Amino acid sequence: MNDLNSGSTLITGGTGFAGSHLIEYLLNQQLVNPELLHTTYYSDVPDYLAHRLPAQNFHKIDLTSIQATNQLLALIQPKFIYHLAAFASVGNSFEKSRQAVLNNISLQLNLLEAIQNQVHQARLLLIGSAESYGISQPDELPIKEDHPFRPVNPYGVSKLAQEMLGYAYAQSWQLDIVRVRPFNHIGERQTADFAIPSFAKQIVAIERGHQPTLKVGNLDAIRDFTDVKDMVKAYQLLVATGISGEVYNIGSGQGKTMKEVVELLCSLSTVSIQVEVDQSKLRPLDIPVVIANNERVRQLGWQPTISLLSSLQRVLEYWRAQ
Repeated sequence: MNDLNSGSTLITGGTGFAGSHLIEYLLNQQLVNPELLHTTYYSDVPDYLAHRLPAQNFHKIDLTSIQATNQLLALIQPKFIYHLAAFASVGNSFEKSRQAVLNNISLQLNLLEAIQNQVHQARLLLIGSAESYGISQPDELPIKEDHPFRPVNPYGVSKLAQEMLGYAYAQSWQLDIVRVRPFNHIGERQTADFAIPSFAKQIVAIERGHQPTLKVGNLDAIRDFTDVKDMVKAYQLLVATGISGEVYNIGSGQGKTMKEVVELLCSLSTVSIQVEVDQSKLRPLDIPVVIANNERVRQLGWQPTISLLSSLQRVLEYWRAQ
């Protein structure tokens, strides 16, 4: 098992949705000394994180710059790296396909080259995505790690490219890389570019009398939702105990239709909610069913602990507080 206090830890994109929860988990569980924990950010450091780390441990850099990435790793010499910085929206990747693909590949390639050049012995957690699996046949469910790749959106393609770069560098340069493919994860602080926070934000607007109906896209799709707090526990566990070169699905193993999710959210509202399908929210192609086989990560001791209802309640309370 890797001791996270035996060297510096770097989280790229640590001020984002999953990254901020990861920082809180590592610190709250005293898994990393704050003096040894560094994060990159691109825009602003949120107030709820600013006091958790020394000011000099927040690094505002553009990871699409190989020079800046090399300089950062040379400076802090991380032993453990969680690579969370990314263009992360599946829906937006259809309209911003060039940005999604070029950004994610550039970030990954620069980081791999910087690791090779500056911290060859560092352990990297490379975040792929279940979106790289694409469309599954009924006999391929739940999805195992050896499922064929059939990505149907630019985001899924970009995450697959990131993962294949990591595989190539691990093979060619003997880098210590653990790959993960997270399925949908939810929680407070996720932007309204994603379906569940969009629903929650709209429900709060309806409760306040600011809009008449809840506008939704395709509610027939089946998704596998994991609370972000459970997700980051898996990330830490895999950095500590994951097998180098291995790939792990992270998901609940349970599928829910988006209709069921909307009904649960509406049941938590203080008013009656009328649902309306908005054609502009429909994607060019939506994967019908995504459910994880999570046996491989379960064998290391991880399992989801937070119910979907509890997650949705927190998301709704988060938007009520905005």
